Order: sequence, then C-alpha cells, then structure tokens
Amino acid sequence: MRSKSFLDRLVAQWPAKALSLAAAILLFLFHNYSNLSERFVNVPLRAVFADGFTAGQPIPKRVRVSVRGKEKNLATFSEGDIEAIADFTPFNKKGTYRVPIQIKRKGGAEDPNLMEFKVEPIELVVPIEAKVQKRVEVSPRFKGSLLSGYELVQYYITPSLILVEGPQTRIERLYSIPTEEIDLTGKKENFTLEVRIAKNDPLLSFPNGDTVEFRGFVQETTILKTFDSVSIVVLDLRSDLRLSQDLPKGTIRVQGAQNVLDSIGGEQIRLVVEGKGITHPGTYTLPVRPDTPAGLLILRFEPTSVTLKVDRVE
Repeated sequence: MRSKSFLDRLVAQWPAKALSLAAAILLFLFHNYSNLSERFVNVPLRAVFADGFTAGQPIPKRVRVSVRGKEKNLATFSEGDIEAIADFTPFNKKGTYRVPIQIKRKGGAEDPNLMEFKVEPIELVVPIEAKVQKRVEVSPRFKGSLLSGYELVQYYITPSLILVEGPQTRIERLYSIPTEEIDLTGKKENFTLEVRIAKNDPLLSFPNGDTVEFRGFVQETTILKTFDSVSIVVLDLRSDLRLSQDLPKGTIRVQGAQNVLDSIGGEQIRLVVEGKGITHPGTYTLPVRPDTPAGLLILRFEPTSVTLKVDRVE
C-alpha cells in the first residue's frame, strides 16, 4: 500500500485537530489571565457638556476602576494616571441622556502590560438643562454669641449681590444665598472679615468669586430699667432741725448699658431734696432730683416734688 502524502496526513481528522489547537490556545490564555493580579482604584469622574448646558442633578464625583495586569506592573501607576470621562457634548437640548463612562489613561497607566480596565458603573444617566446666571442677595449666617452685654447693631456685606450660575430650574427658584457661618463668640468691638459663600448645592458655581466682605458694628446693649421703692433723702438740713414725718418712696426709670445697670445696686439710686435753704421750722414744698451713677439717662422719676414738715430738735 502506498503511504499517504504529507498533505493527506495533515488534513486527516482536521476538525478534531482544530478543536485541540483552539483548546490549547484558550488554555494558554486562561493560564496567563489567571496569573494576573487585580487592583481597584477610585478615580475622579469628569462630566463635560455642550456650551450653555449643564447637569440638572448632582453626579458622582468618583467611580471605581479595576485594573488587571502583572503585579509588578500594577505598582507603576497612581490614581492620578486614570481619568473617567462622561461626554454629554453631543446633546444641546433639555432632556435625560445616557452615555458610557470612558477611561483616559496617562503616565504609568499607559503601560501595555496593564491588560484590562473596567469601570463601575459603566454608564451615566443625567438630566441636562440650560445653564443660566443670576445675581442674588447674600444673607449672613451666624454662630456663637457676642460678649454678654453687647449686640450687633448693624452690618454691611460687600458685594451685597453675587453672581450665581447653574441649571435653570435651580436658578429660577433662588432669591438669596447664605454665607458660611460667621463666628460672633466673645466679640465686643467692630470687626471686618472675609467670608465664603456656603456651597450647599454642588450644581451652583460663582463665576466672579465666592467670597464677600462682612463688616459688623458692635455696641453695648442698651436697656430700660425701673427702680421702685427709691429712698428720698434730704441733703444739708441744719443740725438743729429735723423732719417730723417719714418721706414717701419714689421711682426712677433709666436707660443705660446693660453691663452698667446689672452692676448697680438699689442703694446707688436715690432721690434727693436740697435742705440747705430751710432755716427754721415749718412746712416746705421742694423739688426732687434723681441721684444716680454716671452714664445713665434719666427717663422719668416720681415724685418731682415733696412736702416736708420740719421741727426744731429739742
């Protein structure tokens, strides 16, 4: 029998041979793949939009990326070498759109030995709307308390209006925007400081800057106070004369700094009558005047006059 030719032997049972070859290749690839290590990193997500448009709701700031490769190669890149991008620039009409999240590699992440990059989530769904601007009033927020007895009587914010940019539906409903908290703790003098606008909404931005100047004017707290049962005292009455009856009590209403009034005792407030003009016994009706510590404004006092009955000392 004549032996088969080389070609005949080569193609004999070719389906089985082809399957065996494919299996060998797959086994080789699987072996290499199974020997790869995996590393997970969280990288910034950058969403880009067509001019005049922006996201209508907050979007994730970072996404999770898995990278497969040989262990020594996985150590050659940093998180900063990978950027995730969601490109919405093809869309220039209000609506909700879905785009894949793309991976941009640079630096150490461009190593060809890093075989596989996977991002989670793989796509981003975002409502898009027009980006508009508006000037709104700046309103201050405070925390803490001034030193006891002092109050914030006036303040100025410069500028009083600030330019805000963001999605149309948010901007239309925005009429004022708060500052970060201004600490008043322990203050008792006028003060000036630079304050940032509170960034409570990640969709809003401030094209002309996000700081304002706050000037606060502080003064002592002024209060009104009435002193009752105030003693009436006769001054400079001659030693050979005396009052033949007790004098009534009076009242004094004053205005002054809270710290001053809180420190004044009742014995420091009195009504006085000048008795030096009385030279002999008799009945005298004389004017009454208040006698109080300095710094108080007298609003009212009673009585304004008093009748004295004077006898000679026996």
